[in-house]
Amino acid sequence: MSDRIPRGKLRRGLIGGGAAVRVGGRVAGYLAKKPFLSEQGKQAARHKMDQANAKAIFACLSLLKGTALKIAQLLSMEVELFPEAIRRELERSYNQVPPMNRVLARKAALRALGGPPEEVFQEFDSQAFAAASLGQVHAAVSPQGQDLAVKLQYPGINRSVVDDMQLVKSLLRPLPDFSLIAPALEEIQERLAEEVDYEQEADNMAYFRDHLRVDGVVMPEPWRAGCSGTILSSTRLRGLPLNQWLATNPDQEARDLVARRLNNIFLYSFYELHCIHADPNPGNFIVGEDLSVGLVDFGCVKAFSPEFVSLYGQFPRIIITGSQEEYFDLLRRMRFIQGDLDPEAEAGIYGCAYSLGQWLGELYKPQSFDFGRNADFIARGKELSRTVFRFRKHFTMNSDFVFLDRTRYGLLRLFEKLGCRLRVRNQYEWDE
Repeated sequence: MSDRIPRGKLRRGLIGGGAAVRVGGRVAGYLAKKPFLSEQGKQAARHKMDQANAKAIFACLSLLKGTALKIAQLLSMEVELFPEAIRRELERSYNQVPPMNRVLARKAALRALGGPPEEVFQEFDSQAFAAASLGQVHAAVSPQGQDLAVKLQYPGINRSVVDDMQLVKSLLRPLPDFSLIAPALEEIQERLAEEVDYEQEADNMAYFRDHLRVDGVVMPEPWRAGCSGTILSSTRLRGLPLNQWLATNPDQEARDLVARRLNNIFLYSFYELHCIHADPNPGNFIVGEDLSVGLVDFGCVKAFSPEFVSLYGQFPRIIITGSQEEYFDLLRRMRFIQGDLDPEAEAGIYGCAYSLGQWLGELYKPQSFDFGRNADFIARGKELSRTVFRFRKHFTMNSDFVFLDRTRYGLLRLFEKLGCRLRVRNQYEWDE
């Protein structure tokens, strides 16, 4: 990993603390001026503050790198939590992951395995062939001749999760909406603590391989002799990552079939297993020559209670066709709002929900939805979601939504890239 990454808790703390002071100072200045501004002036001042704070937050996280960048990537998916200026800056973090060189990769493998890679593998390529968010992937061959994919964790990542999360919390705490952001940060910290434990990921991989029963979907098998807390070896799936496969210009029928398999992975995982693969990155889906879909990278896995799954399954129908009473009853049962709302707030929230329902209904009403002919679908949904942001003070964050929303939104983006025709309406969310 690059030597430009700041090392040591003190040095990283100074970087994060300095940025937090700057963010806090801007918020204090805005709040001091706010009572004396017109409504238009308040909006302009808030926008100016958000723009400046967005750049300061991203500059800090980019300098820290490591898990701080991973946290930024995850937060960038939270459309409803952040002003757009801040979310857009956080989105830039996807292009900032630094690679390891061959020498450092070999040293990291030696430490993870407790000996030279040549003593564990028949072959090990110290040049990575793919990147992961907290590590990189190398080709290897087992002593039995199996082709393996070996994920090697960036040095020190597993020790920095808690410290970097504290830095991010300090950085974001001055923001006016931090009380809404905090539960998402706690959920992200829990998942990251699991994601840097590659032995846990090997167990996740084995679980999905044994229990996920979806036609045309394949999964790797962990090779335990090459696994430890910071290295994960598994059978290598042959094919192309989804984005590379799309670059081959597959026909419409092939794109529709792959999309259907991606959607079935989510539906079966969530509604049958109550546990989802929560990282819908195109690189985590490998398309084979037979159009099978291989699922890789099981570091980010989220489990749900049966009660939450049952309630969530009612959401599409209620937001599309339900009454106002049904909608707010469901929100309270899902711990999204608590107590009574004043009539004005309830009317405003339901107005936003009605618009979102009309948008969502486009997916569920037809026999199949054509993402190719509706290229603006996600953009319209994001714009509608931002209208809900005006009522954020009335909501509480149910942390179960953090990775669930991230997964479903990520899949919609993949369907849009595929330009597929897909039947979204399903037996779990809609009575046929």
